[in-house]
Amino acid sequence: MKRIIICSWLIMALHVIAFGQNMNRVKQYVNDLSSPEFYGRGYTNKGDSLAADYIAVKLKEIGIKPIGNSYYQHFNMSINSYVGKPNLTINGQSLQNGIDWVAYPTSPSLQGTFPVKWITKQILTSRRQLNQLLASDLKNSFICFDSTVINNSDLYYFARNTFTSSPLMVKGIIDRVDSPKYSARRYVNDYGTFRVRKELMTKAVTSIDIDLVNKFTTNYQTQNITGLIEGKTDTCITLIGHYDHMGMFGEAMYAGANDNASGVAILLELATYFKKHKPYYSIQFIFFGAEEASFYGSEYYVNNPVYPLDKTKLVINFDMVASGTDWTELIHAELYPDIKKQFLSINKQNNYIQHLKPTGYEATSDHYHFHDKGIPSLFFWTAGGNEYYHEPLDTPEKLEYPVFEGIYQLVIDFIEEYQL
Repeated sequence: MKRIIICSWLIMALHVIAFGQNMNRVKQYVNDLSSPEFYGRGYTNKGDSLAADYIAVKLKEIGIKPIGNSYYQHFNMSINSYVGKPNLTINGQSLQNGIDWVAYPTSPSLQGTFPVKWITKQILTSRRQLNQLLASDLKNSFICFDSTVINNSDLYYFARNTFTSSPLMVKGIIDRVDSPKYSARRYVNDYGTFRVRKELMTKAVTSIDIDLVNKFTTNYQTQNITGLIEGKTDTCITLIGHYDHMGMFGEAMYAGANDNASGVAILLELATYFKKHKPYYSIQFIFFGAEEASFYGSEYYVNNPVYPLDKTKLVINFDMVASGTDWTELIHAELYPDIKKQFLSINKQNNYIQHLKPTGYEATSDHYHFHDKGIPSLFFWTAGGNEYYHEPLDTPEKLEYPVFEGIYQLVIDFIEEYQL
């Protein structure tokens, strides 16, 4: 028995050495990028740039060369953020930022006490009641929809569009949600949108007190980070993932451990492997900024590539790859039958990922800009095991990495076997 245990240990050790993956190192990358030092990798205290510097240092340590003279591809964009400590008070209770509520990041500065008008299906479907409501002065009011409206998407969007258009524009909208999700946006509306936990926002609420100060920056500089391993040909496979996240909302920090420190970690591990095992195809690594701001970093890149797009034959995106207790999606695989067949064949032979699901087109992350330029583009995304998407609770200790190693090994095998 002792001999069997020793042999099993040696096999596992040789497997780790062969593939070059080190889960302790992976977790350290995720812990580092999720730490307060990077302010949520968003637009508070230049957290995104601090994270970019970290990645550039790691690429240099691994031995990955920049493309040209620099790892950095700088670009400018507009971005909205919030300064100080936002405060929303309901019925005398000050809500916890990030946990109880957030301002949707298109909201402008708002201070004061505002009445809340509740909108029901009965009001919206009664011409008399709706006309009475529209004739009233709602410009200084917030509106909130009850469940009869929220559960009817047609009514909800009709009401939302009606009350956010001139000349009827309200001061703001309150969305009642199970958990408030934050985001990033590059524009500001004339009205506010707040997401509040539904158990706190009941019909007993008739007014709110708000202190929210936005900072809209029109020429914010951020960056993509790129590096290259030269293969035996200049034909390139590009591996991508975004490093940015939500940043801060007041004192609430969005760590973004799964989204997408995990994607950065797998890219750095793949870079480590292919630096030691020279590939046939050149491999480009791109760590995108501004993905959370409507995929702007990748949009900028495909219009200003640092490596010729006509030399880029395949793109693989990694986003949220430290969860996956339910299944793993290989998004866009259905668009490329030969590529799908090869991935599924390798996975079946080695049982890397138990539930691997090929799917079709989705414009849900940075890969789709490459697809729209005519470059085959895939996206690994995992489902189950982390319910804290775009919440402050997406932290390293909650990650289980159930398919991380499987994705890593599957991609290595595919790249080493792939023939264009």
